[in-house]
This record gives sequence, structure tokens and C-alpha cells, in this order.
Amino acid sequence: MSMRHRLAALTSVVLLVSCGGGGSGGGGSGSTVDPVDTALTTGDPSPLAPAQSATLLQRATALATTIDTRQRALLTSLYGNGVDQSLDVTTNSISIDPMNAAQATAFIRADNGAGIAAVSERGRGRALAYGANVLDWMGGTTRQPQHAAMFKRAFAWTVTGDANAALPATLRFAVAGYSAASVKAFVTKAGATPQEVTCTIATDNTCTKDLDLLVFGSGVAADEGLKARVAAYLDAGKAVIYVHPSWVNSDGGRQVLAGMGMRMGGYPGNYFAPAAGVSVAAGRTAAQSIARGALLGPLVDTLGLLGRDTPAVDLATNTAPTDAVTAVHNDLAAFHANGTNLFQEPGAELYRLLVLWADLVRPGLTYGKLDMAAAPGPFLRTYASDSWVSFNRATTTTATAGQGDFMPAAAQQLPVSAGWEEIDVTLAQASGVTLIGRAAVPGKGVQVQVVDAAGATSLGVQTGHIRTWGNPLTDAGYPRPRRPQSFNVPLTAATTDFASPFGGPLMLSYGGATAGTTVKLRVRGAAKYAHFDFTRTMSATELADAVAALKRGDFGWQTNKLVGGEIQQITKYAQAAIGTLDPKVYVVDRLKGILFDTNHIANGYRNMPMTTAVSSLCTTFGWDCDGTVHNAPGVQHFVGWIAACGFLCSGNPSDGYAGLDIGWGWAHELGHNTVQRVMHIVPDGKGCDVECDNNILAGTQMLRKYALLGEDTNGSNFNHPLLYATVAANRGAGLAGEAQRADMQQRLWTDGSDNAKQAVHYQLAFLYTKYRRGLAQPTMESAIDFMTLLTKADRLVAKQFDTATASRYGMGRYTTNTITNPDLLYVLSSKITGRDLRDVFTMYGLALSATALGSVADLGLPLAPLDFYALPPAKSNQLATGRWVSLQGQTPAYPF
Repeated sequence: MSMRHRLAALTSVVLLVSCGGGGSGGGGSGSTVDPVDTALTTGDPSPLAPAQSATLLQRATALATTIDTRQRALLTSLYGNGVDQSLDVTTNSISIDPMNAAQATAFIRADNGAGIAAVSERGRGRALAYGANVLDWMGGTTRQPQHAAMFKRAFAWTVTGDANAALPATLRFAVAGYSAASVKAFVTKAGATPQEVTCTIATDNTCTKDLDLLVFGSGVAADEGLKARVAAYLDAGKAVIYVHPSWVNSDGGRQVLAGMGMRMGGYPGNYFAPAAGVSVAAGRTAAQSIARGALLGPLVDTLGLLGRDTPAVDLATNTAPTDAVTAVHNDLAAFHANGTNLFQEPGAELYRLLVLWADLVRPGLTYGKLDMAAAPGPFLRTYASDSWVSFNRATTTTATAGQGDFMPAAAQQLPVSAGWEEIDVTLAQASGVTLIGRAAVPGKGVQVQVVDAAGATSLGVQTGHIRTWGNPLTDAGYPRPRRPQSFNVPLTAATTDFASPFGGPLMLSYGGATAGTTVKLRVRGAAKYAHFDFTRTMSATELADAVAALKRGDFGWQTNKLVGGEIQQITKYAQAAIGTLDPKVYVVDRLKGILFDTNHIANGYRNMPMTTAVSSLCTTFGWDCDGTVHNAPGVQHFVGWIAACGFLCSGNPSDGYAGLDIGWGWAHELGHNTVQRVMHIVPDGKGCDVECDNNILAGTQMLRKYALLGEDTNGSNFNHPLLYATVAANRGAGLAGEAQRADMQQRLWTDGSDNAKQAVHYQLAFLYTKYRRGLAQPTMESAIDFMTLLTKADRLVAKQFDTATASRYGMGRYTTNTITNPDLLYVLSSKITGRDLRDVFTMYGLALSATALGSVADLGLPLAPLDFYALPPAKSNQLATGRWVSLQGQTPAYPF
């Protein structure tokens, strides 16, 4: 849309509003309250009629056009006659972008579009922010001097309102979290006399009356009232500057920027940014920079398209409309992150208009059948309605036909609590996200109160913990809302309103907490659904209710909370994974009992009880096997819905296109996220590394699953026949001594199959069952006991090693716990087995250091003979089918 058309649209809207159009009420002496104005104050769209979406769109277009015109004029004045713009803030910086595009403007964007600096106008005040220590540089002589003229204009505008004006003869300033010396140096260089005033501007606004400038830096302390205080300074006409001199986060800086209508980039700033993300190359024109900084022009054009049923636009090739929608979406995300309520925030009317417009459009949306090429108008309206959402209010609207595969329409009829429920939420770690056990119903408001924060410094509420959710621009048919999980809404001392158009499992985000503490919440307006919490004892009634909800399938998600793990999966996937099983058996006996419990037993976490044999040996060794060092690690989240990569994808959360079950895939992903270094054996950089070490844990699950349930899968994961064949081939090569060992390393660890490498750990486990336990054949429990002891010892070496107790781990000659992984496996396995395994490790091609060999020799253990427990092909899970073979001085044929 050209500027002429924008101004024409503005004129028509002014006439419409002045004539009482858009349902604003009649004239005469009995004037009525405009429901649009009421909704803009309350955030409640329910009094609005669907036809008033046109009024909202027209008012938003007019306002965005006005702001865009003003901001273009501001940028034009700042850039003047095209002074040299080239600048390199280096990666020791952080991005700064507008959050409220109605107040703030992108002043300087890097060549790839990242924000370097921004300016804003709020009330009668002006603000300038840089994501690097440019103020300090401009007071000196060696850093980016070509930028001096540009910076001086911006500084002058901030202080005086005119980029061409001279600074006051004496400039009175105060600082918070920034160097006063840097301010003085620049002001002096700019031709004025700096006068620092002692004023605690971060916490006290009574001494700012006569100040010309307030300067904040990243060292400013976070304070609950800091954002509002900075906003008040600007409203009162003050000049405010923020400078961020590194890539490191600053919570206080985020609050200052929020008061300016700006936002700071996330961790770790620009540390890994490319050169194009932190610099402006020479030769860019002022017009090009103004076009990059004027954010609302594309939005005005997009609003024009939203009002047409058949806009002439190819969304597949022209990304400007969807990019403009996303820009507002990102601003809304930043508002939420800062705890800003749009409907209480001065200067946010544009966003309020857009959110209310989205509310009115949303009920008629239908997912799964939209085609971007055939129906660009409905597609773009759906995309915008999905993107322009405010979650921190009491009410919203929902698509009555449901939310695609995210949430069925039936969920909208779920009963919600009319009174307050008190809910205890145990925090497993210092920070993270955890399931509450209640759900937000699409379109229905939830209220949350914090009864006891248990010392946590930050709490928030959100729906789901999901890292990928598809993309309607590339997914056929627009199968679900663009971003159906909510933004995080910070909880405060007051009652927090929360409403989602899409619904979802409610989760508590938290930070600054103590692991093991319990946050107490009061929740109203939420629903119960198929949620199982095994971090506490569920009553029979709770279990029955959750099972019934899972069978009904009237909510989109099923969730499980376990020690060390949490699961979210769409109900469709959960039901497919359950099949004909009793849901309780699926959740309790399989997901918890096999998937998580096996991993935690093998990793030696203290939430799983030790066997008598493990406990006894720990006592004998003097090992602390039940202390807090063995707490389960940070909560591992799983999402069964959409995978970020492949079919199943590791990470936290791990996700996949399947329901959670006890097959190979999810055990493999859980292994990725819990594997310990004693399983990571990579001599000379090659060996059992990623995609092998984690499978030692996955294969352990297959072993235990067969013993407990009789289900035999992936029986070749520990490929003992192949490992034996590799030993035999090495022995047949006619080598001896170090040459033979090196040849075996090449055959097994460099060139060999992962399945053969993985079998080594379990051959060590079998030796433990023979020599320490005296068993004729290893059992599942005795073999996994070895893994439990091995992983507990791994942690003890990492966390509790000292020279006085080093021999407890077979490390008596070590003065620190710096030890290679093969050496660590050797000393711990020898200690646990009760035999010196040096010849066994040599047989498997692993070189050992003199320190490790000497340490184990000092234990006086008998030398282990070369025994191998042979298992038939594909039967590594059926331990009773095997037999012992001696390789001591001989290499008999494999017995199967």
C-alpha cells in the first residue's frame, strides 16, 4: 500500500469514527458507550459483535499509519544527510529491538537484520539504547570513530529532541549500572560540560527533577518496580539512555528496556553471531536504513490485505505479509515475558486493537483444509488470528470447530472448577518447567494465585513445554494453530488471569528455586484431564479419573509426571500406544516401570532403591551410594506430537511423531540425555561415542523388559557374537604385544560396529556376576547391578574424589580426579568386579595408563582370566541361553 493509499485509508477511518460508524452508538442527548472502547480497556471481547472486526481493523490501520509516518520522520532526522553508518559492535554485544513498535523504532539494524540500537518516544520523553558499549567508545579515540557523527546526532536528539541541536552548556546526568566516567568523556568531547548528580535513579525518582539525562547500563540491579520507574521518567519528559557493554544477560537491563518499549536478545547475546549480525557495512544509504527501521509500514500493508476476501497476493513468494504478522507476534511474546498486560499498558492501543480483531475472527476458523494458494485471504486471517494473542487476561475466544490435532472441539465442553483448588507443585530442580496437573480449556479463563513460592525468585504459568509445532506456511492444509502453546505469563503476588484460545496442559515455570521444595498454588477455572503424577502417591480416585479421561479422549493431551521426567503427548498418540492395554498398565507398569525406572536404575539414581547386593558392596567399599549426589538429573521432558528432527529427536524436550512407549526409540532418546562419561569410550577420538554410548542404556531397557515382561526386542543391540568374532580375527592376525592391542583398537573402536562396542560394557557386567557374585550364569538383575555400581562410582569420582579416599575407586595413585574415560572404566570395573581386568581391556584393544595400572595393582586384586560369556545371535536379552567360554591361551569356535 503506497503512502497516498495509507493516508486515504486514514481519512476514511477518521470520517467513519467521527460519524459514529462501526457500532459506536447513536447521537442525541443519550449517547452510549462504544463497546470497542470498552473492550480496549477491559480486554474482554465478549460484548463485541463479529461485524465490529472491520472497525477494529480500520482503527488499527489508521493508528499504524500515523505511527509509521511519525517514525519515518524521526529516522530521517536522525540520519540527517546520510552520515557514515558503518559500525561493528563485535560479538561482545547483545541485540536490542523494539518491543512496543508504537513507541520504539529500530534505529540501527545489522546487515542481517539484527537489532544494534533502538530509539523510542514515550510521553514527553525520549530514549536511546545500544546493545554494545558505544557511548564509551565515542568518548575515546580508538573504537569505531566513523560512527561518532551518527551517535552524536542520536545523543543530541535524546537530550534535546532535535538531532541537529547543540547540547546544553552544562549537562546534568546520573547513572545506574554504568560508568559515569564514560558519560563525562563523551559529553566533554561533544562540547558540553558534564555534571554528575548523585541520584539513585534505579530506585528513587525524587531526585531526578533537574536532570537532563539518565544513563543506565547492564550493571543495574533488577527490581520489581524498575520498568515502571523508567516508563514514568519518559512520561515526565526525561531523556534516558541504556548501554549494554557485553553479551551477558542483564535482568535489570531487560526491565529498563521494557520501560523504554524495547527488548533485549536472549542468551548468549551475540556471542555466536556472524559478522553480518553485529555490523553495518560501509555504503548503506540512509534511505536503506530508514526502510529497515520503519517497522510498521509492512504492517499497514498487511492490514489492508486482511480486510479483503481475495487479496491479490502470493503468500508463497511474498513473505512480507506473514513477516509483518510475525513481527507483532514477537512483540506480544516480549510483552508477556516482561509481565506486561496489554490492556493496562499505556501506548499499546495498536496491539490491543489487533488482539481484539483476532478474537472476533477466531471463532469461525477451521483447521486442516486451508490452502495458501487457493484461499490467501482466509489463510492470512487465520495466521494473524493465531499470532495475535494475549494470554494474560481473563477471557478470550476460541475456534469452535476445534484446534486441529492440538485440541478437539470436545475439550471446550470440559467442566472447570468453580471454586479455588489448592495444588502442591514439587520443584525437581533450581529452574525449569513442570506440570501442574490441571488444564486450560480453550477460550475459558483460569485464575492462579501463589500461596507459597517456596523461595523461588520467579514463577510463571504456560500451556505445554514444546519446542516445535509445525509451520502453516509449509504444512499442507494448515493442520493446527500457528503456535498453540501459550507464552509464559509471569505470576505475581496478585491473582493472575490466564486465558488461551487453544487450551492445553498447564505448567509452572520457575527459577531461583531450591530443588525438592514445594510451591503452593490456588487455581480456579481449570479442568482435570488424563494426568498421572508419580512424584507423589495418587489416590485410587485420582487414578480412576485420569484413566477415564484417557479413555474418553475429550482433551487433546495426556501427561505424566515422574521423578526425573515428564511426558506430554497428544491423546491420539497415547491411545495408539495403549492399544488394548489397560491405561493404568501402560502408564504405571510400562512408561514408569520400564522406560524411566530402567534408565534410572542403570544410572544409579537414588529415586530407585538399591538391590541388596549393590547396597552391601557400597558399604564394603565405603561409597556414598544413597546421597544427594545421586539425585536424578534435571527433568527430562518428552513430547509425543511433532519431531524437531527425524522421527524422534533428542534434546530437552525430546520429541517425536509417536506416542511414548517402551520400544527402542524413546529409550534411545532418554539415553542421549542421561548417558554418563563412563559409557563414552573413544580411544584416540574414535569409538563408542554419540549414538553408541546412549544405546548402552537403551539396550539395558531391552534386557530388563524381556526379563520382566517377556517382550524381546533389539536382541542384537549388544552383539556378543560380533564382538567375539572381532577378538578372534585380531588373534588370527599373527600379532603380539602392543601391535596386537593396537590392531584390536582399530578393528573394534575405530572401524567396528557400535553393537559390538556396546557389548563390551555388558561383558564386564557378566564378569562381575561371575567373580563378585559367584553366579554360574548372569541374570538381568545381577548384570544391571554392575551398571548401577559403575554409574554411581562415576558420579562419586566426579563429585567426591579426594586423595585420602582415592583407593576406594581404584585410583590410589591419582592426585586429582582427572582421568581418561577408558582408564576410569578400567579402575572402576576392576574395583567392582574384584579382579584386575588389565588383560581383558587389552584383549578389547583399550590402552591403559601406567597410573591406572599401578592404582589397580595396589589393590592386590587377582588377575582376571580372559573369560567371555557367549550368547546366541539376536538373544542378548536372554541371558539364560548363554555359556562361558575361556579365551585364556585359546580361541575356540563360537559355541552358537
